[in-house]
Amino acid sequence: EIRIEELREKAAFATMPAEDRAIEEASAVTRAQLAALLGVRLDELLKRSRRRSAVVITDMRGNWAAPWILGVARAGLMEVYPNHTFQPQGLVRRGDLAHASARALAAIAAENPRGASWKDARRKFTDLPPGHLSYAAASVAVEAGVMTTLPDGSFQLSRPVTGAEAVAAVKKLEALSERRRR
Repeated sequence: EIRIEELREKAAFATMPAEDRAIEEASAVTRAQLAALLGVRLDELLKRSRRRSAVVITDMRGNWAAPWILGVARAGLMEVYPNHTFQPQGLVRRGDLAHASARALAAIAAENPRGASWKDARRKFTDLPPGHLSYAAASVAVEAGVMTTLPDGSFQLSRPVTGAEAVAAVKKLEALSERRRR
């Protein structure tokens, strides 16, 4: 079963341009790269997602990740900005990844609410008070094991996400999604 999953993963990533297949080694991840990771690895979850809203995105035409950008935006995992841009070349920060992860976790929990122990997480961070707008997303992402705190207990919302961090987070989301379906 592990071998089949590895082959499926390789086939999905083979459709990506060569420069973006090496996301895991990237020192920083773009919004397009994160959308592609989420779109490829969480394809089944996106297809089952109840939130199927029309979205207008003015800046993805010609972008290699356009199909995945549209999919994650329609499913509500990543936001389209109020000016209808996605900003595919923008860097993903830890706060952004926490929000996307929290949205994915909400979709996973909606399919099977039992066992979604992360829903009401109230983590303590040295740099993120409970009243902060990103606190709930960070707390849920850490509680579910999708993201981690830094050794000093901080979350560091504004720190850019590395490729390895993004891949690890999305792999964990994929595992949680598969576990919830069984």
